[in-house]
Amino acid sequence: MLCHEVLAKDDDIVATSHFIADRNDPLWQYSDAGFHRRCFLGWERREEFVGRFNDVMALHPFGNGKRHQMRSDGSITEAQS
Repeated sequence: MLCHEVLAKDDDIVATSHFIADRNDPLWQYSDAGFHRRCFLGWERREEFVGRFNDVMALHPFGNGKRHQMRSDGSITEAQS
């Protein structure tokens, strides 16, 4: 979505579930989307996107008390709430 090239089966990608509901939010179009990791790493809004993802996910822990957390490289891990 950042480079407008099709994601291929073997590409290293960054992807999220839907986490921004407001269609007027400038990052909305990137929520529930996939990116080539190389494009994501060079994206000027990467830090803002990662911060927003982590802020939203902090509010929604799973039943086991864990939540998703995104690292600066776009990888998603589970963290204890």
